[in-house]
Amino acid sequence: MADSQIRAKVHQKLVESGEYERISTHLRQKLVESGWYDQVNQLASEKLRFQDNPNFDKLVDDIEPKALDSVPDEIKLDVLNMIKNFLDGIVEK
Repeated sequence: MADSQIRAKVHQKLVESGEYERISTHLRQKLVESGWYDQVNQLASEKLRFQDNPNFDKLVDDIEPKALDSVPDEIKLDVLNMIKNFLDGIVEK
């Protein structure tokens, strides 16, 4: 099975179980608590100041790499562990 098929299957199982929403809510909360949302909002505001004709797609292209890189490692690890624990619970051993 290809990686894309595995990802799609995992995503489907997460959504069907309601775990996707729980993990998403947890992630959002942790990003807000860490100040990440404020940091990315500030970065977006700064980029918009220098655009003559603001364009959402260009803004996303400009800030997405830095935003993803700036997610604290402990939050990434926390979410990965949540997904791993979910998968451990549904995979037959």
